[in-house]
Amino acid sequence: MRRGVRRPSIVLMLVSIPVTLVAHAPAAHAQDSTSDPASPYSFTLSRYTQATPNAEPATQPSKTTSSVPKGEDYSGDIWSRKYLTGDWGGLRTDLADHGIKFNFRLSQFYQGVASGGANTNFEYGGKLDYILDIDGQKLGLWPGLFVTMHAETLFGHSIDGDAGAFGLPNTSMLYPLPDQHKTAITGLLVEQALSKNFILAAGKINVLDLWAMVYPRMGSGVDGFMNLNMLAPALPWLRYVNLSVMGGGVLVLKDDGQVQGGLLVFDTNNSTTTTGFDAFHDGAAILGLWKFFFDLDEKPGSLLFAFGGSTRRYESLEGTDTTRIPGEGLSNDKKRGAWTGAVVYEQILWHKPDNDKQDLRLFTGFSISDGDPSFSKWNGFASVEATGLLFGREHDRAGVGAFFNNLSSDFKDTVSDLGVLGADLRDMWGTELYYNIEITPWFHLTPSLQVVQNANDDNDLGVMVGVRGVIDF
Repeated sequence: MRRGVRRPSIVLMLVSIPVTLVAHAPAAHAQDSTSDPASPYSFTLSRYTQATPNAEPATQPSKTTSSVPKGEDYSGDIWSRKYLTGDWGGLRTDLADHGIKFNFRLSQFYQGVASGGANTNFEYGGKLDYILDIDGQKLGLWPGLFVTMHAETLFGHSIDGDAGAFGLPNTSMLYPLPDQHKTAITGLLVEQALSKNFILAAGKINVLDLWAMVYPRMGSGVDGFMNLNMLAPALPWLRYVNLSVMGGGVLVLKDDGQVQGGLLVFDTNNSTTTTGFDAFHDGAAILGLWKFFFDLDEKPGSLLFAFGGSTRRYESLEGTDTTRIPGEGLSNDKKRGAWTGAVVYEQILWHKPDNDKQDLRLFTGFSISDGDPSFSKWNGFASVEATGLLFGREHDRAGVGAFFNNLSSDFKDTVSDLGVLGADLRDMWGTELYYNIEITPWFHLTPSLQVVQNANDDNDLGVMVGVRGVIDF
């Protein structure tokens, strides 16, 4: 086996990348407002309708029954309960009834580049995720107040560098920072529901947690697809969108708790391992999105439009004005802002008549950017995922999909002309196939196969295999 010196891929040298585990998310579609059985951290935003100043009386939680949301049942024996450690002798349910919920997840990966890529190599690594969720009203404060903290510990190594430029085969292992063994608070969000349809939010935003609020079945790299390129049309956004950012704004919800739209303003610097209190000194970014819901042949679907931009001035990628400074990178006197747009389509293709959690789902999206200073001009992805298709395996989940990234011509020319990589850049593509096996409700095992042509023209087609094990405590 050929094994070279470990080195970061070009994407990690250029920009930080958004990803992570769901802290809290709305329902996947209108037919089902409960959490996806394969995603224990994906509970619905319908909690906002339970404790808001203008909530209807029927939505208020009963004072005589447990207010733990459906899907957060800690009871049962070790083979049937959702969490390995159960109810802690009733303490966990009691804390939830008083507005405090703790969730812990261990994700482990053994993954490797079997052939091609930047380097043939296998690695073991993993992540611990800690979620603290506080309901202000249940805690004795005021209605509509919610605080969510997401902390993460990274250990071991990933193969993101071995896969090559922009390959990104392991989304989860990018947090808190790639290949840095740290524990950090990657998300700390304070939310105030003004009504069951409008929420103000501010704090440190874990970007993938935010994306998972809009698309909870996306999986965040620990339930479904592992490759970042399969989770969202992300690459054109990465000039100004980071792993975690300081910011705030407003979210608009449907009556059933699904995110309808939003408008957010955020810092352009990464804050996964910092307080982020020095935000906005380099400029600000804005994101607006709106999601249209509809039924196609009595099956739910949605179409999202998103647009973002940054006031930060980035160095242009035009090669004629760019120089390479040893030890510092590329320099260009021309400065430009950045913008990006996206369209994402989600559609249930089939579901079992008596159980809509057993279904077949299409998820596809497309993004386009300015192409300078953004280093990806456009990209797209498409996937089909199935839950519970095999008889007797209603909680298993499987998926297959593909993506394509068109890199900016200015970026490719500049990198080639200045010899940044010692090789030319090319557009890239990839595919992924996975099968998520539920061993118990708290333990899932997922084999995965990825085939990726990275952006380095000197690298052969990469074949990556691996297995992921996830335990919810």
